[in-house]
This record gives sequence, structure tokens and C-alpha cells, in this order.
Amino acid sequence: MTELIVLIVLILLVVAVVGAIVFMRRGKGGPATKAPVEAPQSARPEWLAHLERLVVLNIAIRENSLPSDVTAKLEETIDDLRAILPELNDAHPGGELTWTINRMASDYLPRIVDPFVKLGPSAREEHRSELLGSLQGLESELASIRELVRDQKTGEFKTKAAFLRARFLEGSLG
Repeated sequence: MTELIVLIVLILLVVAVVGAIVFMRRGKGGPATKAPVEAPQSARPEWLAHLERLVVLNIAIRENSLPSDVTAKLEETIDDLRAILPELNDAHPGGELTWTINRMASDYLPRIVDPFVKLGPSAREEHRSELLGSLQGLESELASIRELVRDQKTGEFKTKAAFLRARFLEGSLG
């Protein structure tokens, strides 16, 4: 009989604790559980927008039937940028090299590719070697940046950023 009373008391105690927890979660008449709130846009890493721009660029490349060597080089460049963007942005947010690489993904590469995509087949052939040369230069610099990041040569980031801005960004903006 005493075991039954102890069991009933324990059950009532558990019900009371659960009830108190539910009551405290509800607050002042609100729902017991809040609906999930989406993270505000500002909580998204900024570099995601740069990755999204690369996806849009990659789709444009595929939809416009560019020559296979141009498509392959562009996809290689996009893949390299896609690989370095998160790592550089997470490890060195706000750094000059990070800013420069972000701009390469969101500004420089689209500036050289978008006009090429809009050309007709004969004009594409005429500008093909120029585009491939630009992409090869960009590929070379991305390999150098990957090495700087991998070896944590942060002292060289500022110099590399200045060089890249002069070579790729400032010359293409005017």
C-alpha cells in the first residue's frame, strides 16, 4: 500500500514538473513552442552571395554552348574560387585579400565572361584566346593564393591583394 502511495506521489511530481516547464515555456499565454524563425539575411555569411553569383555564371556558361575548352577553363576557375571563398572568408574576414577574392568572384569574372557569352559564334572565336589568357592568369593567381592560405603566410596577403587589384580589378573597371 505504501508503495502505491509513493508511486502516485512520484507520478504527480513528474506531472507537476512537466506542467511547470510547459507553463514557463508558454510565457504569458503564448504558444508552448515557438515556430522556427528563419535566420535573418544578415546572419548569412556574406560570401554566400559570391558563391551564388558563381552558380549563375556557371549556368549561363552551360546554357550558351561555349566552346568546350572555354567551358572547361571557366568551370575550373569557378571551382577554384568556390573552394577558396569560404576558407578565406572564414579565416580572414574583412581582410584585403578576402575582399579582393570576393570581388574577383562577384565582379571581375562576370565582367569578362558575360560579354563573351553574349557574342555570336564568330565573335567568340575572335576573342577566345584573349578570354583563355585572362582565365589562365586568374588560375595562376588563385593557385598562389591557395598556397598563401595553406601555408598561413598572412604577412603576404596585403601585397598579394594590392597586386591582384591592380592586375584584375582596377584595370577592368575603367
